[in-house]
Amino acid sequence: MNQRNPAISKGTDWALVWLWFFLSLIGILAIFAATYREGNPIVSSFLGFKTDYSRQFYFFLAAGMIALVIMLIDSKFFTATANLWYAMGILLMLSVFAIGTSVKGTESIIRLGSFQFQPAEFCKITVALALAKYLSRVETDFSKTRAQLIAAGIALLPALLSIAQKETGLALVYFSFFIVMYREGLPSSILIIGFSAAVLVVATLLVEKNLLAIILTALALVLLYFLRRQLKRQRGLLRNVVIVWLLCVGLVRFGVPFIFK
Repeated sequence: MNQRNPAISKGTDWALVWLWFFLSLIGILAIFAATYREGNPIVSSFLGFKTDYSRQFYFFLAAGMIALVIMLIDSKFFTATANLWYAMGILLMLSVFAIGTSVKGTESIIRLGSFQFQPAEFCKITVALALAKYLSRVETDFSKTRAQLIAAGIALLPALLSIAQKETGLALVYFSFFIVMYREGLPSSILIIGFSAAVLVVATLLVEKNLLAIILTALALVLLYFLRRQLKRQRGLLRNVVIVWLLCVGLVRFGVPFIFK
């Protein structure tokens, strides 16, 4: 919303609003198609808050009302309190280790009576706020390594906490913030390394670990063969290849099994 014009329609990204609306509608209809029992009154089952699709429908309405309230609030409020929201999100994620409960295999849930709350989901919003505030600061020079490390730390801290809570799927969401950082000037090599690591993780889940380690070793040897002439001129090249090979094999043999155990 435009800070100088309090009208809701001013500065609103209606394409994004309609995208949210249709995606939410598709989600509700998908749940309805999967769980509806023939013979149940459709209207009353939607309004009764007893079925999965009715609860999703009410959550959709609640989200719309919350969005409307947010649009009525001066955007300067979120700029001023972004770091506070981020700290609150991190504290909530830390509290899971003390008061968290297991619900349907998920161990990162805080239960307050009949209300269930997952701090990792809430922290996605707080990370977006904190990262947006940091990147928009005039004194932030994102071409500097220090600024890149701080921005990466903002996104990686909740990701690491999610992994510690055995919520690897949620942790992957936080890595999408690196696309935003890339738009701000993050070196493309970082994204290439991250994408390569993601491919290696998927390969580890699909291929037997010892076989994959042998394949990586063979690839490293083939690479050294083709680089044999450069190895004579660049002494550090062999060291770099060995380090990358050790990191890849370590990720396959120890990293992925530890994360997905």
